[in-house]
Amino acid sequence: MIKKIDILGIQLDNYTVRESIMRVESWLDGSVIKTIEGISMQMLVDSENDPVLKEVLSSLDLAVIGEKEILQEAGIETMQRLKETEGNDFIAEFFKRVERNRKSVFLLGEQQEKIDETKEILLREYPRLIFAGEYAIESCVGDLDAVINDMNATTPDVIVSILPAPEQEHFFWDHRDKMNASIWYGIGGLGIPGKRHGVKYFFRSIIHRGRLKSSIEKYGKARCL
Repeated sequence: MIKKIDILGIQLDNYTVRESIMRVESWLDGSVIKTIEGISMQMLVDSENDPVLKEVLSSLDLAVIGEKEILQEAGIETMQRLKETEGNDFIAEFFKRVERNRKSVFLLGEQQEKIDETKEILLREYPRLIFAGEYAIESCVGDLDAVINDMNATTPDVIVSILPAPEQEHFFWDHRDKMNASIWYGIGGLGIPGKRHGVKYFFRSIIHRGRLKSSIEKYGKARCL
């Protein structure tokens, strides 16, 4: 099975969930922050006009494809990978490992309401998950270094970002050298876990796939010139 796929000049990982989690396990006790993000179709399309977003996505230690349509547009039709991606299996296994290894999580979001909602969902599924702290960007007045100071003071093992993309990637890019944690995991580009279902999500996926297909076609033509 192909382990790397190129979408719009960005190398995305095509590991099975088991292969990805093996990497996560080896990073949980690390002293150098490792970067993981869930990748959506919209993030890939937006990266064409956002150099910071593209740079962050291109330099991730683990770029987890979060929508099966990305695999399909890349010509990947392996049933295992399509099923794992559609079922959000990586995010479930990730938090299981964090919980099992008794690692602490710092939750970073834009609004307190979203943080509270995400925390409730996570604790319902992973009741022994340890939260070191949380921060809503909307409550920060002035320099965002205050966010980093509060975050580092809690000494988390894992920073989980639910900031919307590309704000998520810009925040990381600006503060990447100041964060003290083993893992940065950005899930903001895919939405809150447990909310990626229903008619609204279905029709949004159709629109985003159309945009991604168009971007891929334009990118392919430009490379041939």
